[in-house]
Amino acid sequence: MKSRFLFVVLSAIFVFAGCGTGVDEYSTASEKAALAERKLQDGDPERALELLNSALNAEASNPEAPLWNVSRGECLFALGRKDEALAAASRYTSSSNPVVKARALLLKARIEAASSPSSSLNTLASTNIENLDEYRIQVAIELCREQLGNVRTDVLAGYRERGWLELYVLLELEERSAATGDISRAVLYGEEIDRLYPGAHNTWGRPDYGQSGTGSATWIAMLMPLTGEGSVYGKQVSQGAHLAFDRFSEMHSDAPELVNFDTQGDPARLMELMQSLADNPSCVAILGPLTSSSTLSAASTAKREEIPLLSPTATSGDVDNIGSPVFRLVVSEGNQAAAVAEYAVRHRGFTRFGVIYPYTAQASGEAEQFRAVVERMGGSVVSSQGYQPGDTDFRSQITSLKACSPQAVFLPVSAWDAVQIAPQLKFYRLEVPLFGTSGWDDDLLLRHGGEYVEGAIFTVAFGLNSLYPETARFVYNYNRTYGQEPTSISAQGYDAAGILLDAWDQVSNPTRSRISRKLASMEPWYGASGRCILGSDTETRISWPMMTVIDGEIIGIE
Repeated sequence: MKSRFLFVVLSAIFVFAGCGTGVDEYSTASEKAALAERKLQDGDPERALELLNSALNAEASNPEAPLWNVSRGECLFALGRKDEALAAASRYTSSSNPVVKARALLLKARIEAASSPSSSLNTLASTNIENLDEYRIQVAIELCREQLGNVRTDVLAGYRERGWLELYVLLELEERSAATGDISRAVLYGEEIDRLYPGAHNTWGRPDYGQSGTGSATWIAMLMPLTGEGSVYGKQVSQGAHLAFDRFSEMHSDAPELVNFDTQGDPARLMELMQSLADNPSCVAILGPLTSSSTLSAASTAKREEIPLLSPTATSGDVDNIGSPVFRLVVSEGNQAAAVAEYAVRHRGFTRFGVIYPYTAQASGEAEQFRAVVERMGGSVVSSQGYQPGDTDFRSQITSLKACSPQAVFLPVSAWDAVQIAPQLKFYRLEVPLFGTSGWDDDLLLRHGGEYVEGAIFTVAFGLNSLYPETARFVYNYNRTYGQEPTSISAQGYDAAGILLDAWDQVSNPTRSRISRKLASMEPWYGASGRCILGSDTETRISWPMMTVIDGEIIGIE
């Protein structure tokens, strides 16, 4: 197109050089038409019209006459004589000459623009702009963008399928999304423009959608499947994460915005979004993806582009091997029995323990872990007694324990079982300190345990009825905000968001590298899920949050 335009321009220059501005009665019709074209583009439609009328009167049968007639219509339009211009254009909109037809359709679209943007756009869509010269191509594009600006947003996307209009529809959608603060949609349109029309932003510019509505120049992306495969869990993470950001923004006027990016459960889309986010300097961190496999796939881009990425739900230790800036949230659950054992030996000085546990995989594992840690620290489990889930009579287990004289009893049981075992321990005169796991962390412990659980010590983790302040506060606010009870995955989204916000808040002028360094040195996080860290759990286990019962109330142990 550009080479053809150059040829047209050079030809016009030679013609103009030959005829100058002083055409006379000896000038040919073609020379007059060529000068008319220049006059029209220079903004003198009146003189151009005179020259075209003269050319047509002299050579009405000239092969170029249809083109001169369309140019004459353009002059009439410029002079405000729209009816005459429309008649001239309509005569050639079905011409077999592609150049004549394209120019006639463009003129018709310009005339229609004053009364009907949709008619004008439909006519433009029918115009093959490759048959226009460079001057009229720019006229067509400017008219297209002007008319798209008059179309309602809810119908704008429908014009994407109208041939060459697609790019300008995308540019308009991108600009409108940015103007209304819909950053995620603006970024997605920008990404699509870059993919379909490389270099378009260099020509037309990119709207400034790095500014969030909160006043911060940076924002954090949430990369989750909000539709498609995995969306059930992605939405739970999203609700928890957005709750954390909403609460943070209440206390910080310049809080960053959390912007949703829906992977739709599609690995290819995940990678496209990762690259788009990496290319946008306003995005300083990514919360997500959802699964270990997705996190491992996204890690290559995050590592290469040095953008911090924190998955709230990935479970594979392979993620930990990647190193900064890729992290995963680890909720400490499997080692809470070890935490209790360390606390009981190190801080309370006990060395002889009894254990009562139900025959379930989790409780059996916790009983064994408790034993291993106690023995490693120089103590012993003098008796370990199991029972069938659902049992309510614990006489035989307690009698066996009592015969071995333990200094304390470890009960990796639910709160319901705890409030049944504790009274029976006292009834059979085995009155020793009690230790438990997060199964105890339930308000029924206080409602039914009474004096029998006084002084008991147990770990905490996420639970709807948890008495742990961070968890209880999260459950309350989540229920109030969404009108439903949260899941443990929602709590993990909340905590992962809280960790990112804490890192963002602790660095001045938040950047990707600064946030990455802060995350890499992050201490254990005590949140709605309980004790959380980033990466594999290798720190001292006694840093688990623990609670005790004093005077009928649950309080935290420092």
